[in-house]
Amino acid sequence: MSALQTRPALLVALAAMAFLTASPAGAQVVAGGGGDYLGYSFEDGLGAEAAQLLMIPVAVRISATERLDLEFFSAWAEGRVEQSDMVLSLSGPVDTNVKASYQATPWAVVSVGANLPTGNSKHNGEEAIVASVLSTDLLGFGEASWGTGFAITSSIASAATVGGFGVGVAAAYAARSSFEPSEDVAVSFQPGNEKRIRVGVDRNFGTSTLTAGATLINYSQDKAGDRNLFQAGNRIRLDAAYAFRAGAGVWTLYAADLMRSNGDLFVDIVDESGTAIGDTIVATAKQNLIVGGFMGTVALGGGFVFRPHVDYKMQMREEADGGDAGSGWILAAGGDVPIRISGHDFFPKARVYVGSIRDLAGGDVGLLGVELKGTIRTTF
Repeated sequence: MSALQTRPALLVALAAMAFLTASPAGAQVVAGGGGDYLGYSFEDGLGAEAAQLLMIPVAVRISATERLDLEFFSAWAEGRVEQSDMVLSLSGPVDTNVKASYQATPWAVVSVGANLPTGNSKHNGEEAIVASVLSTDLLGFGEASWGTGFAITSSIASAATVGGFGVGVAAAYAARSSFEPSEDVAVSFQPGNEKRIRVGVDRNFGTSTLTAGATLINYSQDKAGDRNLFQAGNRIRLDAAYAFRAGAGVWTLYAADLMRSNGDLFVDIVDESGTAIGDTIVATAKQNLIVGGFMGTVALGGGFVFRPHVDYKMQMREEADGGDAGSGWILAAGGDVPIRISGHDFFPKARVYVGSIRDLAGGDVGLLGVELKGTIRTTF
């Protein structure tokens, strides 16, 4: 590996060291890291036989004062897609996220975060295929793009108690800079800025808690070479969770529905020679992703517990012409066993996945997957 190739990884390491060494004396620091593997195999029909993602993340949270928290996250990741006798790959550090949150009043928290472009955002043709496959919402890969350019996100959140209910409101705005997404085509891509508003409520019922919320997400237009390229449709997320005590710990039932409306894609019209003679707007698919599941705690004896985690995802897509390619479902089941080793917390986790995705011909393509994850966390 050349020095040029290792430079982004070095930047991530230096950023982590600077973040840690800059923490005030007496601050509480919680640091975590580990490994996370998620892989799928597919039946014929999707154009890919398998897809995998391995991530090695590192995260740090510093409680600098009673009111100020600092957070850091980055990771090294490798994605692979198998097609016939080829294995396509995309690897390297991902973008680094830093965030500062300040409790300005007892009822309001102000946050400012930045996405630092330490990841590889400029992909060749093979890497672009990997990024495209891993970005499929239904599959749930943790990282799909590696690099999305520099961005600043500001947010404010407030909460109060009203008639026995906890009521919260939050708003966030993300401003993004342009970057070059392709090694093969010299074009600057300007992702749209993001606006997000969330309203949430919760209520205690004895030892149980019910939480519900709604989030509205809106994007400005994406641009390529200073030309409008894509207007993402609005997204609305509805979610609810019910937590209650039973046996050795807390059990949680949860559900969420992420709805994405049609977007507008600007495309060129070309003649038989390939010369652009105009352009038009094509409606992109609307999508509905529903997730429901539960997690809890089961005593194993000897001070050990097993925390099961089961969920079901169903994605419904509808193209402008009525097609539903990309629709499907996945059932995942497994859990973790927390272990404390020499003052450090270790969380080994495993889950299996089964499901199907609708292909372009309208057939259902089966899939099998496995997730293996190990996280270690320490406080000092």
